Amino acid sequence: MLLQVQVFSQTKKIVILPQTKQGGTLCNAFKEYNNKLMIEGMEETYRQKKYFVINSRKIVQGLGNTGGCFKGNDWVQEQLLSHDGLNLYAVAKVDKKNGYKGSFVEMEVEIYDASNEKLLVRQKAKSQEKFTNDFKGQVKEALNSIFDRLMHTAIANYRAKNYIEEPEPFAIPIVAGEKKEEVVKQEEVVAEEVEDEEIMESDVDVNIPRASKVNEDAIAVIIGNQNYKKEGVPEVKYALHDAQIMKEYLITMFGFREGNIIYIENATQADFNAVFGVKNNPKGKLFNYVKPEKSDVFIYYSGHGAPDPESQKGYFVPVDTDPSLIHFNGYSASTFYENIGLVPYKSLQVVLDVSFSGATDDGMLLKNISPVFIKTENKVLNDEKAVILTAASSEQVASRYNEQYHGLLTYYYLKGVKGAADVNKDKNITLEELSQYLNEKISYQARILHERTQTPEIHGQLDFIIKK
Repeated sequence: MLLQVQVFSQTKKIVILPQTKQGGTLCNAFKEYNNKLMIEGMEETYRQKKYFVINSRKIVQGLGNTGGCFKGNDWVQEQLLSHDGLNLYAVAKVDKKNGYKGSFVEMEVEIYDASNEKLLVRQKAKSQEKFTNDFKGQVKEALNSIFDRLMHTAIANYRAKNYIEEPEPFAIPIVAGEKKEEVVKQEEVVAEEVEDEEIMESDVDVNIPRASKVNEDAIAVIIGNQNYKKEGVPEVKYALHDAQIMKEYLITMFGFREGNIIYIENATQADFNAVFGVKNNPKGKLFNYVKPEKSDVFIYYSGHGAPDPESQKGYFVPVDTDPSLIHFNGYSASTFYENIGLVPYKSLQVVLDVSFSGATDDGMLLKNISPVFIKTENKVLNDEKAVILTAASSEQVASRYNEQYHGLLTYYYLKGVKGAADVNKDKNITLEELSQYLNEKISYQARILHERTQTPEIHGQLDFIIKK
């Protein structure tokens, strides 16, 4: 009986690994953003079920810092499994999909015997379809739906040493006596060579400082528009990566609660209307989420902007927009500023990695367009409680920083708030410090990288504290 209790106790210790792509590395699999969220969600679920969870991400980060990732997948996995009392480990993969009633995740979880790396159980799970951006929550929902059956089977098979053998490849036998020309030959199956997915990781993506407390009432909107539906509209490279890492900063460094972040990838015009409201009606999701005079509000956008050739006004470009009809299916920057100016925020930061010139790294969204200038008499642009940062002036391009996998403004904003802009080292970063840092770095890098001028537009009181 003592032995049985000890074995059960040991099987309550778990380490979670992401599935490694063909030709890829285990360390790179840990860096993929969806894998990070998957592992976090699975770890939280196992802890709620009273399992002791080994922090696999921390181990891999340490191996990466010391060069261990170059020693190969087998060696890395050995380090992850070399813990006293570890009898089981999990390998998982997850895919996000869209259905008629919203998005959902499909995941596959495998549990292995850590002593011999033999498979004990494999199960698939699916979350419910719903309109949500809470990927980690969907992972937890899917895992919870199979958890008890999954682990009961794994532990029972572990005790009985009952393993699942992978099936052998099926071959068609050649029947003796058949004429040569009638023999059915087994086709040679050639494994398709899969290119490694580019792993995007910048120096600002790691070692994010942690907030000392949670900002319970803070509300954020983060939009990354990368993949446009209209033929001929180029993608905004790294826009989704920009948005994902900005969300990590808000949660980890600024203390925002994940449930208070309205996070949208590839936003449509309907998404913009739902979040920010429409002309003469600002009461979209952002307005409704905010607690009057209590909520610090942060808004971030990475994507295309364009002018209306007739009115010369600037527009955000949703992913379902035809830029030649921007007046009808874009989202007006004027409406944006008017509506957020009516939100009863305590403080406001707006970071827009966009220019409204219609110029991109890949050319113009529209031909024969003139520069567009955003008027500054709007209330929010002159509010002492608000800061507005835009990547470039109206006739310029919002450049990408390919080496760091971010937009130029996004990269230097994150680097600045992480500490690089704190000139006097008092741990408070003011708008004056950040604006000096951004102007210097962005202007220089745009000239060096792209041989162009880029000057960020910055509005706000110089003593406004960006980061405490």
